[in-house]
Amino acid sequence: MTTGRRVDGNIPLAGFVLDPMRRELRDAAGAVVQLRPQSMAVLLHLASRIGEAVDKDELMHAVWREVVVTEDSLVKCIGEIRRALGDTGHRIVRTEPKRGYRLIAEAEAVAPGEPDFVQDIRYCTTADGVSIAWAGSGQGLPMVRAAHWMTHLDWDWRSDVFGPRLRALSRRFRLVRYDGRSYGLSESDVLPATLDQAVLDLEAVVDAAGLERFALFGPSSGAAIAIRYAALHPERVARLVTLGGFARGTQRRGAQAWPAARFDAFLKLIEDGWGQDNDAFRQMITSMLWPGASIEQMHSFNQLQRVASSPRSAALLMRRINEADASADLPRVRCPTLVLHSPLDARVPFDEARLIAASIPGARLEPFDSPNHSPMPDEPAYAQVLHAIEAFVAGACEPAAAAKLRIVGR
Repeated sequence: MTTGRRVDGNIPLAGFVLDPMRRELRDAAGAVVQLRPQSMAVLLHLASRIGEAVDKDELMHAVWREVVVTEDSLVKCIGEIRRALGDTGHRIVRTEPKRGYRLIAEAEAVAPGEPDFVQDIRYCTTADGVSIAWAGSGQGLPMVRAAHWMTHLDWDWRSDVFGPRLRALSRRFRLVRYDGRSYGLSESDVLPATLDQAVLDLEAVVDAAGLERFALFGPSSGAAIAIRYAALHPERVARLVTLGGFARGTQRRGAQAWPAARFDAFLKLIEDGWGQDNDAFRQMITSMLWPGASIEQMHSFNQLQRVASSPRSAALLMRRINEADASADLPRVRCPTLVLHSPLDARVPFDEARLIAASIPGARLEPFDSPNHSPMPDEPAYAQVLHAIEAFVAGACEPAAAAKLRIVGR
C-alpha cells in the first residue's frame, strides 16, 4: 500500500479550506462544516495524495483499519464530502473508474468557461388547487421534462444517475422540470396523481413558465404524461422525446401484467421498508432500473428515492404509475417524436417502445445498447442518447419555427 505524504498548511478546495492540523473543513466565512469522523478521515487521506488517484482498498484500510466494512461505507463518506463541498459535478472529488478517487486542487476543479449548475425554483397551483414546485435552468430552446419516478428538484440534479444528464441538457436548452404532486418539493399532503391529474400538474408548470411552444421530454413513467399532454395540446408541443418510456403501466399490459397478488405484495414491501436506514427495499427498485450501475450510482439513487417521498406516497405513486394507460392517446400525437429505448431494459420491455413508435404517426425508434433503464454517464450509450436528444430537439429550430419556440414570460 502506498503511504500518503504529510500535508502541511491549509488546502483550498473550491471556496472551502481544509485544515489538516485541526482536522476541520471551513467555508468561505470561516464556519466549520460538520463531517462525520469517517468522512473527515477519508477527506484527509485523499488530501495527503492530492491530485493522485487513491485506490478504494487503500482508503478503506487507512480509515477503518482493523474493522471490516463494505465498499458502501466508503461510498457514503464520499457522498457526504461532495455534498459538504457542493461538488455536484464531481470536479473536486473525482471517481476513477475501477480504481478509486482523486481529490483535485481548487485551481483545477472547474473547467474554464463551464459555469456551475444554477436553477430557479418556483411554485404554481394546478387547476384542482395543488401546489407544484418547478425549476428552470440553462438558456436556449425550451424543453420541459415530465415528472417521473422519482424526482426531487434539489436532489436529482446532484445525483449520479440524473445529475449529469440534467446539467448537460441545461447547457444546451432552457430546461424546465418539476416534482409531481405528493413528492419532492411539491405539496406532499395529497394523494399521488392519476394520469389526468399528472397532466394538470404539467399544464400548470408550462403556463407558469410562460412557454408558448416547446420540446417535451418524457423519461420512464413521464412518457405517459407527455403523450397525453401532447395529444391534448398539439399547438404547444414542437417535439416529443421518450427515454425508456411506456404508454401502459405494468397492470395495463394484458397478458404481460403482473398478477394482482404479486403487485400488491410489491407495493406492501415498498410501504413497509421505504423509510428504513437500510437501503434494501429501495435497492429492489434501483436494481430493476439500473442493474449495470456502480455501487456509488446505486447508492445515489437510493438516497434520492428516500428523500423524495414518504413510504405511503411511494407505494401509492407506484400503483398510479402502473395503472396508467395513455395508449389511446398515441394516434392523436401529431408532433415529430423520438423514442429512445434499450432492448435490454429489464424494467420496461422493448415492446412498449415499439408500441409508442408504431402508434404515433411518423415516430422514430432509436435503440441504444445498455443494460440500464437509461444509460449511465460512463457508458458509450450515454453520449449516443444525449446527442440524439440534442440533435432532434435542435431540429425544431428551423427558420420558420424559431419564432414560435420561445419563452414568452417567466
